Amino acid sequence: MNQSPLNSFPLRLSRFLLFTLFISNLLEIDAQESEREEIPVNVRVERLGGVTLNPLYEYESGRLLLPVTEFFRFLQIKAEPTASLDSISGFIAKEENRYLIDNRNKKVFFGEKDFPVEDGQLINTGSELYMDHRLFGEIFGLHCQFDFRSLTVTVKPDFELPVIREMKLQQYRKNIQQLKGEVEVDTTLHQQHNLWRFGMMDWALNSTQSTASKNNTQLWLKTGAELLGGETNLQLYYSSLGKFESRNINYYWRWVDNEKKAVRQVRAGRIAPSSISSIYDPVSGISVTNASTKYRRSFGEYTIADHTEPGWTVELYVNNVIVDYQTADATGFYSFNVPLVYGSSEVMLKFYGPYGEERIQRQYINIPFNFLPKGEWEYNVSYGCVLDKERSRFGKAEAKYGINRHVTVGGGMEYLSSIADGKEIPFLNASVAPFGNLLLSAEYAKGVRTNVLANYRLPSGLSFELNYTYYDPEQKAIQVSYREERQATLSLPIRLPKFTAFSRFSFRQNVYKAFTYNTANLTFSSYIKRVNANISAYANRMNGESPYIYADIGVGLPMWKGLTTRLQSQVDFTDKRVNSLKAEIEKRIGRQGYLSFSGENNFQSDYRAATLSFRWTLPFSQVNLSTRLSNNDFMTTQGARGSFAFGSGNGYVHAEDRPSVGTAGLTIIPFIDIDHNGRRNSNEPLASGLAVRMTGGRIIQGSKDSLIRIVGLEPYTDYLLTLDDKSLEQISYRIAHKNLRLFASPNQFQRIDVPILPMGEVNGWVFMKEGTARKGLERMVVNFYTERGEKRASTITDYDGSFTYLGLSPGKYYARVDSAQLSRLGLTASSEEIAFEIEPDVLGDIVDDLQLVVEKPVEKTEIEKETRKEAEKTKEAEKTTVSQQQPISTITNVKEVVEEEFYSLQMGSFRNKTYAEQFAGMLKYRFGLPVWIDYENKLYKVRMGKFADRAAVDQFRKSLWAEGIDSFPVIKKEKKQQNPTD
Repeated sequence: MNQSPLNSFPLRLSRFLLFTLFISNLLEIDAQESEREEIPVNVRVERLGGVTLNPLYEYESGRLLLPVTEFFRFLQIKAEPTASLDSISGFIAKEENRYLIDNRNKKVFFGEKDFPVEDGQLINTGSELYMDHRLFGEIFGLHCQFDFRSLTVTVKPDFELPVIREMKLQQYRKNIQQLKGEVEVDTTLHQQHNLWRFGMMDWALNSTQSTASKNNTQLWLKTGAELLGGETNLQLYYSSLGKFESRNINYYWRWVDNEKKAVRQVRAGRIAPSSISSIYDPVSGISVTNASTKYRRSFGEYTIADHTEPGWTVELYVNNVIVDYQTADATGFYSFNVPLVYGSSEVMLKFYGPYGEERIQRQYINIPFNFLPKGEWEYNVSYGCVLDKERSRFGKAEAKYGINRHVTVGGGMEYLSSIADGKEIPFLNASVAPFGNLLLSAEYAKGVRTNVLANYRLPSGLSFELNYTYYDPEQKAIQVSYREERQATLSLPIRLPKFTAFSRFSFRQNVYKAFTYNTANLTFSSYIKRVNANISAYANRMNGESPYIYADIGVGLPMWKGLTTRLQSQVDFTDKRVNSLKAEIEKRIGRQGYLSFSGENNFQSDYRAATLSFRWTLPFSQVNLSTRLSNNDFMTTQGARGSFAFGSGNGYVHAEDRPSVGTAGLTIIPFIDIDHNGRRNSNEPLASGLAVRMTGGRIIQGSKDSLIRIVGLEPYTDYLLTLDDKSLEQISYRIAHKNLRLFASPNQFQRIDVPILPMGEVNGWVFMKEGTARKGLERMVVNFYTERGEKRASTITDYDGSFTYLGLSPGKYYARVDSAQLSRLGLTASSEEIAFEIEPDVLGDIVDDLQLVVEKPVEKTEIEKETRKEAEKTKEAEKTTVSQQQPISTITNVKEVVEEEFYSLQMGSFRNKTYAEQFAGMLKYRFGLPVWIDYENKLYKVRMGKFADRAAVDQFRKSLWAEGIDSFPVIKKEKKQQNPTD
């Protein structure tokens, strides 16, 4: 159907307006792009390492725009862009914390708030959505600090990133792999012993003032050193309410060498023996064993569940290596599945609380199952003095032997002088695993007790345990008044899509001479979305009496606007009343502070209290203040604690709020090994930017020097250290050994020198000779050999015949086209090989313009034809020359064209010519040197400077390198005219 001119005019007008709008948008986009440059930037997160991204940088405003999708994927934050990149959505840390970055409406939605975005802070390039790096901190709490000199963005989050959480879980899984002996490394650094070295110091101060009791000031001071090759710890405790006695001093010396066989551990001073007898006082003495501190293969799991304070962090250590951590729920309940290993296992729990001097408590747990591999045996001998009133003497000697992988037997003798009758206690024990998931353990101590334990565990996590102990009626060693102890425990985890819970039921009987005391406990801890609910019910009953039933109930509400709320109550079901109520609300202040208020009412004891607490974490300490108002008492408390670690190099003293004594540290010293000899010389500088990963500890990369320090390592433990040379500033840098196994030594920083090898680069072409012309050949194999004829490396030519290889150490080489490939292609090399030399250089030497020429072999008949043609051409040329001879006049002022060769620095290469011109203009403005743009291999290469020799270009190159600017030298040729007489 035809349209009239009147009807078609609006259509043509609308098309014209759309076309005009489209052209104006293109011009606007081009103008915007011309103001920005895509630059490579290293994005770093503490403990995680770094990644190279290509954000947009505005030179005039200094604004850096990060690619949102790539940045969030590096942090493992869910990011789902739309097809048109108008918006990106996802959640941060938790599924409830959803966000939306809306480029169309120029706003960001997060935390139930809308954040408007200014012009230029969100840019859609068609392939990625970019956002101003400052908005990540203002909106999401991902504070990004950009340093233009080093082209580095440092990310400091206000919360635990999902990638950090995943890294921790991977670390714990690696620790379990260590336990199973599945770690592969490049090399091993063995333990070092020093005659004397001082390293660590912990301190804590706490003062309390009360209107109802005496004021009290407490001081803890603990030092850690190495003496005679062994760990030496000394702790002093002082209280203004008591006398300073020997009990206030705790000390021990411990020597460990897992490479020995007869004796691997010796401890003197305060020891912690595993005794059958009841010992409640410290023991001073000595213990010797051949048990190793290393992990052995895991063979099962054992469940530990208990209560601590609500909200406390509990870390699980097996043989001094962390394998898991949890946060106690609203009533303080926690549970772990402890991996069981062959040999003696020392299981330790660390409790991190928010306030007071008991920030860290250590609780040691004895695992009842002790298995050894077939044919291996362990012994442990201890002797000392108990610091009780009688100054009792204690001694114990025991040994275990692995009959096979399912049965381990042992026995020994224990002695305690304070026992009235039966000071000597001979004992026998055995651990048996008759079939999968069932473990049996039994111990007989003559005249004292008999104990039998059975544990059965299913792959689903359900476990059932029976424990029976019989005490000899005449025994005096163990301070219990009952004769029998019977206990049964059933544990069952529940995992549903939106509901997780842990349930445990236990029943215990203590059989006395005249009666039996029964105790039942049911614990149910659950998470429904973000609400934590816990109930622990208890029932106590004696023979012929009604049971007494009560329960502790706790609820932890989700965080709302930085507020955390916990509610606790104890309910008496027997008397149908509420015994106590407690509520606590905590507000986070910034990134380091917490303010909390709690109220408590105990109806049984008629006790009421209100507490206001504040804590602030400094880089070197944690301080806390609290005020409590109770019935007839007003109490104030002030406390501070921290630690110092010495000897990490360059006079640096590491200070933090966590304990350091008894831990180990590392100082990693990356240096540029110019001569590749593995030792640092005086002319070899330190290298910066090395990314490291460790299966434990906390990584500290200081800004004042290039040393990398790792703190918080458990001593006598082997760790896996991974070095990433991709994070280094120069692409030419390599590391020989990237995976290291090392053994941490206590109370000191162990020095590890890491040679960074600057490798040489060689560039060139492979040409095909066709008469007098040449063309580049692609996919040709070029081999590099040492001067002794050893093949060192290979590379393949690109589509234009060019090749490049980076990774040659200093030395003399020669390059050759692969002879086997030439034979297959029916080609020959005009020159069989080309010699070159890689010289030692702090940035890695570069050899350019190697030209390898190949050709097809010419047959004899073709040679004769070519010879005749050349002769005929020569005769014709001579005839023409004779016939055209004329007198030649004198010619003056004729200039010759000569080619000048000099060095220049290549600063960057671009596919976009506009970007290259902008970058060249910035260089010329900043340095005032000549700048060229050469178009080679479909790239615009920006080169700066005109240097007469290699020494001059290297000197200027080092000054740029000190400012964090990368470059590499190239040889340029420039034609110019001059008089013949010049």
